[in-house]
Formats: sequence, C-alpha cells, structure tokens
Amino acid sequence: MNSSKNSIKRIFILIILMFLLVIFYMLKIVVVDSKTMITNSYNPRINATDNSIKRGSIKDIDGTVMAYSEKKGDSYIRKYVDGTYSAHVLGYTGAGKAGIEANQNFTLQKLDNETFQRINSFLTGSEVEGNSVVLTVDDYLQKIGTDLLRTNNGAVVVIEVKTGRVLCMTSKPNYDPQTVAENWDILRESEDSPILNRATQGVYTPGSTFKIVTAIAGMRNITDINSFKYTCTGEDNFQDKVIHCYKNKSHGEVNLTSAFAQSCNCYFSELGKRVGAEKLRETADSLGFNQSFAFDLNTSKSTVLIEADATESELVETSIGQGKTTATPLFMASLTAAIANDGLMMQPYIVDHIENYSGKTISTNLPRTVGNVFSSNEVKKLKEMMVEVINSGTGFNANSEYFQVAGKTGTAENPNGADHLWFVGFAPAEEPEYAVAVVLENGDGSMNAGVIARKMLYNAINRKENQ
Repeated sequence: MNSSKNSIKRIFILIILMFLLVIFYMLKIVVVDSKTMITNSYNPRINATDNSIKRGSIKDIDGTVMAYSEKKGDSYIRKYVDGTYSAHVLGYTGAGKAGIEANQNFTLQKLDNETFQRINSFLTGSEVEGNSVVLTVDDYLQKIGTDLLRTNNGAVVVIEVKTGRVLCMTSKPNYDPQTVAENWDILRESEDSPILNRATQGVYTPGSTFKIVTAIAGMRNITDINSFKYTCTGEDNFQDKVIHCYKNKSHGEVNLTSAFAQSCNCYFSELGKRVGAEKLRETADSLGFNQSFAFDLNTSKSTVLIEADATESELVETSIGQGKTTATPLFMASLTAAIANDGLMMQPYIVDHIENYSGKTISTNLPRTVGNVFSSNEVKKLKEMMVEVINSGTGFNANSEYFQVAGKTGTAENPNGADHLWFVGFAPAEEPEYAVAVVLENGDGSMNAGVIARKMLYNAINRKENQ
C-alpha cells in the first residue's frame, strides 16, 4: 500500500515539475524571446501588410524624412530618400524586412487614435497613417561617414558620450534599399555580403585596440603597474610563439604609457603573461565581452575566448587583440565612450522617439546606463595614454588642429588577406562629446582609419554649423 502511495506521489511531483517547466518556457518566450521572434525575418507576420494603412515614416534626429510610403493604386510602395547612405540602419521591405523596418515594423503599422483616423478617412478621404519612427542618427553624418569609407569595406560608428545615442552608423559595401526585391539573389549570393551590417554584426579581430583591455587588466592585477618596464627589441619569443612589433621596430625601454602610445606588441605580450589568462578573461568579461549586447538592430556578440588553462601562446596572442578575440565596431565605440564618460557605460540606442500621424511625440526613449565599467583612476590613466597615442604615437593621423583627440589605433592580422585597420577614440579629450570607432577591411594603405575618425569627430562636434 505504501509503495503504491509513494509511486503516486512521485508521479504527481513529476507532473507538477513538467507543468512548471512549461510555464517557465512560455514566460521565457513572452518576456525574453518575444522581440527577437517578432522581428525575425522568418516570421510570416512581419510581412503581413494592411494596404489600407499608410506605413509610418522613418526620420533622422532633425526630422529629415529618410523613408516614407507613397500611394500607388490601391496599395502603398515604400520610398527611400538617399537610401544607400543609411541602408543598414533603415533596412528594407519587399524581400522580407530588415533593419529598422523590421525592428519597428509593428510601430510603423500601428495607428494612433485609430477611430478618429478611420472616421476622418471615410468622411474626407484622408490617409490612415501609422506611427513614424524618429532615429538618433543624423542624416548629414550618415552621408559623410559613407563617403569617407569610399570604396573600402568596413564601418563607422559615432556615439554621443553622455547619452549613448548613435549619431552615425554606416557600413560598406552598402546597397539600395529601394531595389532589394529585384536584386535579392545578387545581394544574397555576393561574396562581399552587402546585406550584412558590419557596424553591429561584423565581428573583427580588434588588434591593438584590445590593448585597452590588457592595460586595464595590468592596472587591476599588477602592483605599481607604472613601474613595470620592458626593453623591446622588435620581437620576442613566448613559448612557441614569436611576437613581432610592427615592421620589427625596436621601441627600447618602454612603460605602460609609452608602450601604449607606440603600440608595442612585445610589451603587451609580456604584460598579458604576467597578468595571466584567468585575470585577463575576467577583465574582458567585466567590460562587456562575452555578453549579449542589447540594441535596436541585430548584433553579434564580442568575444574573448580564452580559458584559465590557456597556453602561453594563446595568452600573448589574446593580449594584443589577436587569436580568438573578436569585436564589433558598435561594441568598441560603446566601450570607448565609457572611457570618455568617466567610466560609465551607456546603453547605445538608435530609436529616439515615436511620432503619431500628426507629428505629436507619443513615446520617447531615454538614456539608460549599463554600469560603471572603469574606475575614476583607470579612466584618468587611459585618457592620458590615449592622448599620447595621438600626440606622440601611432595615432598621429587623427591629430586635429581644432581639438585634442584621444584614441587608439589597431592593425588586425587577417589570414584571408591584407590587415584590417582600426581606430577608436573620442573628442574633445578634456570634455568629451563624441566617441568613434572605425574599421577598414583589408586596408591597402590608401586610407587611414584615424583620418576618417578625425573627420567624423569634427563633423559631429560641428554638425549644426555645417548643415
């Protein structure tokens, strides 16, 4: 009898557990996965269109219309104004949806004061219009960023330091969102992946820009880091790995500041070795690597895949931003903005507010903090070193006569071609307003990431005067 009761009890507990698992899974779908599922291009609902509704417009931060719908017969067609400049931000419709068109699909089709609009349309013949999405990007900066990339594949991101607003996000190669449907097969099969938003989804080896992380790991784990010196001869052996400085240049005796300014690979390899793999990974994790990056567009995760038992070869490669380390331009811009913002990382965002059919603001996105990822002492030291990069180091091309730039250069080895070129920085160094990240794929020497960064910072700071 007792055995029968125990069996019934176990079955009952099992049923309860299964029921709770189902509830948990349903809550996960509703709370965690719902937005991803709703905006997924495979979701058939995203392409469902009510032809009686005029899809809302997409505008830049100053109200410039970037995308709108135009009546044609009994339906509407989507129009893009100079769409190639902001293709990866706006996205497209017609061959599925992507970008803001996908992320804000239901907002653009949602009717504010629907009853009034329907009655007014019936009486006057006026259009029934969905809500408009106003972005944080500046159309003027979008055009400059795209033009500065010229024929280079890569990306440019500019972030407002205090708020996390993305003022510019360009990616090349780009495409014309107006003609995606008819060119879909060509775009999809292209080896250059023009549909890919390199700013948010492009994962690049960060090269020497990662020395920001290694420097912080050294500050946190080596007593009196400023006294740690190293004599660079241009190359050094670490286990079975030979580390070279750029063009085997010998930097002589360097400390943290001078090694950072000259981007001395040998110094940072030795620094990483002394810090150790576990502490280096711990530092990277604390700065946001290996974590999901919430944003209004699809993003890839920036990763540092090194374990505590890593070999010395793996450790030194990671210390100089090579190996299995990857980062997106958006993440690096956000990390750099945190340095400029006294250590406080802001959540980057690209949707500023929503307007109804009459232009009235009905909801606004406010700046949100991620947390303090750098201490005040760390920020002070990083700013000092990043200024030296510009004034006496590898970042001289980013030097401006109008304001002091702080930054870090990077050259990332690429097994499939020429090196990728990086620059991250902010300006003015004393009172930072904007942070920038630039990456150029397969840099051939005809263009410099620091030059693009300098020009983007200048135009961001002076954007109102230049329009």
